[in-house]
Amino acid sequence: MTLLYAIGVGALTNVAVSIVGRLLRLLNVRFDPSGESLIIGVAAAVIVATLGIGARRELVRLALLGLAVHASLVINRFLGVAFAGRTPDDGSRDAFSFTPLALGLLAVGLVLGIAMGLIARGFRPRLPWRPPERLVRAAGFAFVVGTIASVVWPGPFLAQVLGGADLVTAVVSLPLILAGPLAGGAYASRAGVDYRGIALLGLYVTLPIIITLVAGTIAGVGRLNDPRFDPVAGQLRGTIVLSWFLVAMRLAGWPLGATFAQGFLSPEPSAPAEQAP
Repeated sequence: MTLLYAIGVGALTNVAVSIVGRLLRLLNVRFDPSGESLIIGVAAAVIVATLGIGARRELVRLALLGLAVHASLVINRFLGVAFAGRTPDDGSRDAFSFTPLALGLLAVGLVLGIAMGLIARGFRPRLPWRPPERLVRAAGFAFVVGTIASVVWPGPFLAQVLGGADLVTAVVSLPLILAGPLAGGAYASRAGVDYRGIALLGLYVTLPIIITLVAGTIAGVGRLNDPRFDPVAGQLRGTIVLSWFLVAMRLAGWPLGATFAQGFLSPEPSAPAEQAP
């Protein structure tokens, strides 16, 4: 489970950096770190520090995970060209334009992670606090499942084929939105985490989206009070309501996954260390 714990540490660290970045962006401070490279770097550092440089298979898996989101953009672009007969407008053009940059960031993240891991392995610092292992593994599992879903489920392509309206995009994006939270909630429940811990974890990983949505809602309400936006007032209201509904679904996915695990899945066997009084 070391690999899953490492991915969870990277995912939770990426959430913290995203929160800081979005708050700074609201203050007109440009701050745009690469989430995938950060996740790969931190996770690689944890793995190397724990297992040593011989953990090559784990590092390869991390590299593939870091490229998965990039691969989903490429897949959607190919599908758009092949089936729609035109170039899709879903941002997948960036998948080709920034391929060298994405590969470079991945390599830098791995190198820095290995270096950090070797330093930690040599000094063996004693950390004053360590994140709960079961919650961290649940966050890692949710990230992995969500990343796989982004590759398997071509949501942007389907939305464009079906018309590209906000409601259509939301419906076809539900598997992408719910895959990670449902899987993470189910995993945490099987590991013995209570509903309160699962809900707090879901709130934490969703916080960057909530911050952006709050800022967007405030801006949208301001536009609704401007007579110049009267022709599109209904569309603005619909977008705001739909956005909050999708965030609520993302938050609800964690306890829903836990409920499903409680009702249909057997609990994960406890480790010997956890059984000790």
